[in-house]
Amino acid sequence: MKSKESKPKIDKSLWLTTKSERINYYVGDLGRTLEGYIVTAFMTLFLLFQGINLISISAAILVVKVIDALDDVIFGFLIDKLNIKKSRLFGKIAGEGKYLPWYRATFFLFPIFTVLFFLMPQGVPNAVKIGWFMVTYLLYDISYTLVEVPMNSMIVSLTDNTEERNSILQTKGIIGGIATVLAGIIWTFLISEHVGISIRLVAIVSSVIFFFMMLPLATKVKEHNTELKNTEDEKSTERYNFRDMIKCVKTNKYMAVILLSTLIMGALATGSSLGTYASYYLYGDSMILIIPIAIAFIPQLIAQLNTDKLCRKFGKKKVYMVCGLTAALIYGSIFFAGYNNFVVITILLVLQAAPGNVANIAKTFFTPDTIEYTRYKTGKDCSGIFFSLNAFVNKLTTSIASSLGVFILGLSEWITVEADSFEELAELNVVQTQSALDTLWIVFMLIPALGTLLSVVVMAFYKLKDDDAKLMAQCNAGEISREECETRLSRKY
Repeated sequence: MKSKESKPKIDKSLWLTTKSERINYYVGDLGRTLEGYIVTAFMTLFLLFQGINLISISAAILVVKVIDALDDVIFGFLIDKLNIKKSRLFGKIAGEGKYLPWYRATFFLFPIFTVLFFLMPQGVPNAVKIGWFMVTYLLYDISYTLVEVPMNSMIVSLTDNTEERNSILQTKGIIGGIATVLAGIIWTFLISEHVGISIRLVAIVSSVIFFFMMLPLATKVKEHNTELKNTEDEKSTERYNFRDMIKCVKTNKYMAVILLSTLIMGALATGSSLGTYASYYLYGDSMILIIPIAIAFIPQLIAQLNTDKLCRKFGKKKVYMVCGLTAALIYGSIFFAGYNNFVVITILLVLQAAPGNVANIAKTFFTPDTIEYTRYKTGKDCSGIFFSLNAFVNKLTTSIASSLGVFILGLSEWITVEADSFEELAELNVVQTQSALDTLWIVFMLIPALGTLLSVVVMAFYKLKDDDAKLMAQCNAGEISREECETRLSRKY
């Protein structure tokens, strides 16, 4: 019998970070992730509880979220160019390092502005509430960016060991993914009518906890690679203007297809911010839609972990198209089944979770291929531009989706209510019209189904084959000649 080749052991003796530093980095990043997630998860729901006209909420969300999508580029540039250690205001607490000084000087602002966001005054005119939301959200968003950018950039300054970096990134990704699911379930339970804690109290207490989770990273972690060795000439921190982005996309129709597909799916994901709200009004229980999420968690995780294997075996496009189309058809089936058929809906939601997530992950695998295509066609490395564009589009779509969902709901006969919790909402015994509930079901299920289907249709125009992308990468690396590459390509590009 042939013995299986054992995987080479990772030599952790060459790693620069200590175990304690890595743990503090994971905990700090988790605190940052969950602090941002509580606003993402509850922003729309919190606003819906304020008794504000839904059209007004929709307009306000769109404005602040578009600014949110734009400011990452601005603050990313500032963090790269400005030396905060020389600042009179923050210089004393900034300390040594390249990215940690920004984190030390600003991380505490993040939970402070989050708390301020949820302290919206009650019993005041709606215009005051809208103004409070816009100002405090923008302050929250600025503080989030000031923490997120150095946190993500820090991975190159913690160590120049690539295996160590990959291990840190993989570990924090797994921790963050599991924690956000569990946190969402716990938070939903706490604010449900079964417990009756207000959203603002859950958010404030959580923010205090997350502050103490983020604190050790500021005090007990050291950057060991401040000269940024082995970082591909600092391309990981390079910034680009909008003109550069447009120019690069014009030369790469395949990247344009990916961005358009992502934009359509994300912009029409109108149900993502209304889950708890829909659960309460459609089923009379804000917790009930947690059931399919909990059931699907393990199968979904297994599918996610095997996405790479599936793509290598069957090809990225085939995996994406099959899984994406399956998810779209199941979504559509859920809508036509009607929200009264809860057992059927639960089964279908569980069935769509795995293919839907596999499709989302598989789509991220296309970007490196499109980068190699651009290098092959133009000789230019547009990797930073493409990743920046991806981030921009993803943020932009969340703004459109949140705003669009609330806007459509506002066109119905929806009754706005001011309440501090689901328990208080239940005591008010508000009864929505059938027309309003039907509109909520459309926003929650039908529009996302159409978005998924249209996204898959757009990706049908992606014609860059995996094997051809590999050949282009070999040519770009100088492993084969351009003449040999042209001969071996399956078609002319």
